[in-house]
Amino acid sequence: MALVPGSGHSDVPNEYSSESSGKTNPVRKSANYHPNIWGDLFLQSSPHDYMLDDAIKRRAEGLKDQVRRILQTASDPLVEMNLIDSIQRLGVAYHFETEIEEKIKRWYNAWADGLNDGEDLQAVALQFRLLRQHGYNVSPDVFCKFKDNTGNFKENLARDIRSLLSLYEASFLGTYEEDILDEANKFARDHLQLAVHHLSSPLSTLVELALELPLQKRVQRLQARCYISIYEEERNDALLEFAKLDFNMLQSLHKRELGIISL
Repeated sequence: MALVPGSGHSDVPNEYSSESSGKTNPVRKSANYHPNIWGDLFLQSSPHDYMLDDAIKRRAEGLKDQVRRILQTASDPLVEMNLIDSIQRLGVAYHFETEIEEKIKRWYNAWADGLNDGEDLQAVALQFRLLRQHGYNVSPDVFCKFKDNTGNFKENLARDIRSLLSLYEASFLGTYEEDILDEANKFARDHLQLAVHHLSSPLSTLVELALELPLQKRVQRLQARCYISIYEEERNDALLEFAKLDFNMLQSLHKRELGIISL
């Protein structure tokens, strides 16, 4: 095994040793690395141990087509937005990039034409967040309609936790000097913190996760497993099954790759 210079203790002194030829060669220190936490798991396993059978792959392809058709045929804006939000949270959005981008672009064109004047805070905040996540610089002034005559967010908004949560997540897509989003963040956070202990699952879990770290600051792939469990409490459909299979297939692929590089 090659010796690598590095820190750590070694029984071999860092000095020159003489050989019979008269030449001197440096004796290098050996790095005292922490043992591999995986042990010899991947060395003992064959890459074939992590192969999924063809039936699972065919099932996944069939489910993906089902989800694509649902996404393409959805016409209600709020249904569309919630579906895309769930697809992204479940970590399978990379399968539907074209379909999602078409929906997002249509929303933006409607927004630019002034057709985004809905009174549903959840829908407005969700659409704002999705548009900004996809690079569309829409104005946060759309939230002005949810303020009262004193310039504060209306207190009756606090009764709708899902709308508050949507507003809170949207507030993290703000840029410099967008004060209304700073105000939205404080308003939503204060009321969510008061309400979180009185909520039932899975809404309570969603609020706790958002208060701990908003979606904008999370790694999508890492949070997918958590959201699968949350989504499962509310729905049992083709999207959920596809997300589970896709998660398992990617995990299997990562295990095969680890097995190969461990040889």
